[in-house]
Amino acid sequence: MSRKDVERRVLRVIINIGLLFLMILILGFLNISLSSIIAVIPYGGFSLTMAVALIAVVILFFIFVRIILDLIRLIDIASTTVLKRIPGFNPDRGPSVLRALKELLAVFVIAIAASVSLPLISSIPDIGGWLSLALSIAALTFSIILAYDAGRTIYAAFESSIQLLIDRIIMHSSDKRGEES
Repeated sequence: MSRKDVERRVLRVIINIGLLFLMILILGFLNISLSSIIAVIPYGGFSLTMAVALIAVVILFFIFVRIILDLIRLIDIASTTVLKRIPGFNPDRGPSVLRALKELLAVFVIAIAASVSLPLISSIPDIGGWLSLALSIAALTFSIILAYDAGRTIYAAFESSIQLLIDRIIMHSSDKRGEES
């Protein structure tokens, strides 16, 4: 990826974050939140203001997705640069480590999305509590699976470094025992 492309992505991320905050600020001044939209939709009291607010929330979602996609690309570049400088790292495992880092990022995004959306979902009449419980269990299960896979991948990539560290610890402890005798 060229320097110009990286600069373009960074600028796009900054602009999109600015748009995101601006739209949230505007919705805040209008006193419209996602929970108020969800509360009105099932009862059919759908006004023009609510329609505009719903469209704004959808636009916010797509801006957020663009930010995430650009950040993932920038994280790929930064991760590759950092991984080259780690001693004992197996360079053949680079793509799998990048995938593992993306999985850990996905766990973080799932946690944030769940903490934001579950209270809103639980406010849905009749089925909100059950739906919230089911989604929280699904998010937890998915996060555990992703975290386990990422941990296994990272361990495999750094296995030689970890084994070297273990060998040094064992040698150091056996040297201390020899000195004590």
